[in-house]
Amino acid sequence: MMRLTSGIVLLGIVGLMYLQTRKSDAWRSIATAEETSAGPSAPWKERVVPHPGHTDPAEIEGFKEERQVITDLAPLAKEEMPAYWRMVKWAYAIPGAELRKQARTDLLFTHLFQASEQNRGQLVDVRLHVRRMAQHTAPENSADVTTVYEAWGPTQDSQTFPYCVVFVDLPPGVKVQTDAFFDARFVGFYLKKLAYKDALGNDRSAPLLIGRMVYDEVLAVRAQPESGGLTVPWVVGLVLALVLIVALTQLFGKTTPPRPRAPTNDEATVDSFLEDLSAGNPPELPDRRPPD
Repeated sequence: MMRLTSGIVLLGIVGLMYLQTRKSDAWRSIATAEETSAGPSAPWKERVVPHPGHTDPAEIEGFKEERQVITDLAPLAKEEMPAYWRMVKWAYAIPGAELRKQARTDLLFTHLFQASEQNRGQLVDVRLHVRRMAQHTAPENSADVTTVYEAWGPTQDSQTFPYCVVFVDLPPGVKVQTDAFFDARFVGFYLKKLAYKDALGNDRSAPLLIGRMVYDEVLAVRAQPESGGLTVPWVVGLVLALVLIVALTQLFGKTTPPRPRAPTNDEATVDSFLEDLSAGNPPELPDRRPPD
């Protein structure tokens, strides 16, 4: 029983430590420590490449021609890449703060899914819970881009259903990692419902946005502590307390002598009989003669 109790307690400790490390507060603390130890780096300069942009009539007409070959619920196809790279140029034609001012915040996950064709090319602003990132080498393209970054994650309204966002300007403090856990503000153009396979091999689709992570918003979100939950000191203190309780329980169980067992009625009768014999006083035996 003691071993079983100890095992259950240790499993609880491991579970608490796992849940705490999954919280963004812990991730932010680790990220901050890494950034501090790395020392000052070169100032980051936001990417801005002059271009007519998404409000130019000629650009709008060009996109209308390119969008005709875009297919939802499918992977990216070669014929869709002109529209893809056009959106990249649109996203970096002006600073991110200006782009956010022009973006729509009323288009939710359901709007993009239920009315994909009508909302294609719309500029949207979302707060993304980033859970996965990747980096790709870009082929030769009209935007003169060599590296493309990709992030996956849900928003508050999409719950467990992820977005896929593509950008070419990696904000400082954000590292490309397959197991990411942070919030970021993303502003970008909606291209299509991108097909993908989930961890179980099932066919899924996600809204594909092409744009940029806004530098100021990423740092602001990562710096805000989450309300509720256990902090790191509380988890460490709880772990130490549980370990101490287990150790004291095991020590107490080993050092405490067993209590003497009270004799039963039969045992007491036998002891009294033996004492009478040793004292020379044989006990009176009951008369078992048959009656006359």
